[in-house]
Amino acid sequence: MENKLKNLRSSMNHTVLKNGRMSQAEKKRILEQAINKSYAQKNKNLIGPILSVAVTMVFLLSIGSFTYYNLFLDNRSAETSPSVTLADETTRETSKIGTEKDQLTQGSGAKEWKDVTVLEPGAHYDMPTSARAYIASANRSIQTKPSADSKLTQRGYDDMYYYYLESMSVQNGLNIIKVQGTDIEKDFNNLYSLTIIIHEEQGKRLDGVNIEGVSKFDAHKYWKEPSEEMSQSVVYLQKLLNDLDMTINHDGKGEIHGYSYQGDGDKTAELQNFIDVYFGF
Repeated sequence: MENKLKNLRSSMNHTVLKNGRMSQAEKKRILEQAINKSYAQKNKNLIGPILSVAVTMVFLLSIGSFTYYNLFLDNRSAETSPSVTLADETTRETSKIGTEKDQLTQGSGAKEWKDVTVLEPGAHYDMPTSARAYIASANRSIQTKPSADSKLTQRGYDDMYYYYLESMSVQNGLNIIKVQGTDIEKDFNNLYSLTIIIHEEQGKRLDGVNIEGVSKFDAHKYWKEPSEEMSQSVVYLQKLLNDLDMTINHDGKGEIHGYSYQGDGDKTAELQNFIDVYFGF
């Protein structure tokens, strides 16, 4: 036993327990091995929890989607319905605006027409700028009689001068408003011809009248009486505007005199003959 104890130290000196010094490189290598082993072990220990959380989230998302699309289906449909309805209404309104802009009638052939008015960009118009609206406005104006307290009446101008001014307004409007269509173009041409007759006949009211030395504000007191052609032209202008307004704006409902081609009037030949005879056609 004593011999074994004596030889113990000698044996230990030949093992890893013997005294010795470790180099800095060896220490660094051992430290890095220890750190890497610890990090790997740590990551290995986290894989399980991460997988567990991921599976749980997928399961919850699946349950949530199923609940939303099945339990809240009616609510979702109710929320989207207004959008669909609004889209439909917008489409219908756009279609309506387009139809009104083209001014197409429901007829065909000679009765089909459209508004082809071209407005000057940036220009200001003190009148309706669509054919339908303009005819309605012109008809209202030409049917109105000058009031007793109007400036024209107070200054001594007669009613025929008032209608002359109204016809000139119609003429100016027809220089802007343009339509396309077999029958409606005939009506517009006749309207324009009547305004020319009224204008020419107004000028004749001064033929042979000596107003030398008379103030321009009193010259109308010396005018001749309006001619028969002028008076008849005003009547025709009133009736034609009325018939055209009733035809294109009121579907032919209302008082009709029969002077519009567009309205299949039975007195169009009478009006046409009056115009043709005046101009010598």
